[in-house]
Amino acid sequence: MTKTIIHYFTGTGNTAHAVKMITEQLQNNGHEVKISKLKKGILPPDEDADYHIIAFPVLSWAAPVMMKQYVKRMPLSAGSKTAILAVNGAIVSHEKLVKGFTGQALEEISRILRRKKYDVFLTGNASFPDNWTQFTNPPTKEEAELILSLGENDVRQFITCFIQGKRLIYRCGSLNRIWTYLISHLFGYIGRRALGKFYIADEHCTACGICAKSCPAQTIRMSDKKPYWTSTCEDCNRCINLCPEQAIQVSVPLLILQASINIVLTVWAIWAILVYVPEWIQMNPLVLVCTEVIFIILATIALLWVCIVPIDAFFRLLLRNKKIRRFFSKSYTKGFRRYMAPGI
Repeated sequence: MTKTIIHYFTGTGNTAHAVKMITEQLQNNGHEVKISKLKKGILPPDEDADYHIIAFPVLSWAAPVMMKQYVKRMPLSAGSKTAILAVNGAIVSHEKLVKGFTGQALEEISRILRRKKYDVFLTGNASFPDNWTQFTNPPTKEEAELILSLGENDVRQFITCFIQGKRLIYRCGSLNRIWTYLISHLFGYIGRRALGKFYIADEHCTACGICAKSCPAQTIRMSDKKPYWTSTCEDCNRCINLCPEQAIQVSVPLLILQASINIVLTVWAIWAILVYVPEWIQMNPLVLVCTEVIFIILATIALLWVCIVPIDAFFRLLLRNKKIRRFFSKSYTKGFRRYMAPGI
């Protein structure tokens, strides 16, 4: 019997829905299917198979950081055939369906797997309802049903190509590969961590802990009967969409204050470096410029850490006061819909 291992990460269930469809079709075609659902602490199976399928949602034109780390830990292969499915977020705009854009996500995962001797023969996209509720209002029920049906058709085409053994590789183009690579890595190193710090549980929170229990990165902790987000957030948006009370919001005051503090400190640090480094260190002008650039980069990284860790901890202490929490709970996401894939 042909053995296939499906490795996948899911946020609000779009990828899980796609994997369920793939699993059923493979089993109908005589495959023995093993599932590896990714969450913190899960390692790749220490075994090879005839086929591997990697599936993930696209976050800022890349696979989730956890997915990339997982793939890098996969064992060396003897040429197992491998397919990769990227799940995009689609919307309906002016009565027209706008599909998501994968950028370099598929190509980056392909490179990692090929270095491990996997034979990547198929890569594809599937557009499902957008779930970035942190910044965009999810589709209406009618729009979600329309997008879902088209996404399911994308998955059916993908699995048909897989079963038939078609060699079909998605390319986003050299220019798109460059800019999406740069943005996705900034998001992976900094953006996802900072964005997790802007979540807040408002007065509707019942301290049920569902958000903490379901977080695939285990980044949510409960303190004083309220959740807070550590610096390992994947920004998959599961928590904000899953909360049964719709109590998780994006704190506009926190966003403004954190951004303002970081900008002020960074500008001050750059000014200090440009003014004082030439006085402290006498050197060749070219070497001086390089030194200043290095100091600026290091200062920027250090100040980001200051905002994400100690300053965030200070705000978390303030939020224990109900009146302060009520003020910091002001958010544009209160009126947003929430989205979870069917069956999740």
